[in-house]
Amino acid sequence: LQYVGNWVFIAGTRKERRRCREFLTWLLQQRRGTVTVSDVAGRDDCTEMHIPRECVGWVTGNRGTELRRIEQETGTFLFMALDKNGDERLLILGADSGGRHAESGRGQAERLVNELVQERLSGRGGGRRGDS
Repeated sequence: LQYVGNWVFIAGTRKERRRCREFLTWLLQQRRGTVTVSDVAGRDDCTEMHIPRECVGWVTGNRGTELRRIEQETGTFLFMALDKNGDERLLILGADSGGRHAESGRGQAERLVNELVQERLSGRGGGRRGDS
């Protein structure tokens, strides 16, 4: 999946192209409201994180800026979605699971999100970005 201006180009295997279409569907649903992704347990391209309610604004950033920054750094796609019970959680999607010390992939994205959560919970976050 690659964005070029207002255009999206999708390439890869059939499975990879199907995943990209799902990602785009979810992205477009976000523009209209809350997204529900009922079950990700069977996916091998998703890491699910539950973010403390008091940290959600800090983790997402103003208009999603923190999530977009993490996406750029790690080559992943991140968004908040409801599960089948209506509970909100962060989904980190991407084919690269990222190793323990990798600088890209879902593992690295999860580490960066955890750093933001710890920053906020420890009080180091303050009002730095003004979006808490």
